[in-house]
Amino acid sequence: GYNKNHDVHNCVGFLLTLSDGITIYIAGDTSITKDMPKLSRRNIDYAFLPCDGIYNMNVVEASKAASIINAKHTIPYHMLPGSLFSQEIAESFTAPNKLIIKNNEEIILKH
Repeated sequence: GYNKNHDVHNCVGFLLTLSDGITIYIAGDTSITKDMPKLSRRNIDYAFLPCDGIYNMNVVEASKAASIINAKHTIPYHMLPGSLFSQEIAESFTAPNKLIIKNNEEIILKH
């Protein structure tokens, strides 16, 4: 992760490959980074992008990051300080492959 609130040397994002080959990218508190275009070559199945606009990128920048990463499914999260979900922010996330997961919902990960 990296932005005005987070030094790139003190932050992380996670790229996970599960035993069945599903690949997940979980961005930490971040804005768009110079390394995000490299993620598009990883054929990511699910990308989780924060979008509160205070500690990380806002929903507009997160939508742009989604287009850079080009995951099969992109899930907005960390939408408000102290809260992971906001229906209004989730709906304004414009990735064509977005997947909105509300609090206490579960999904089955698929290729």
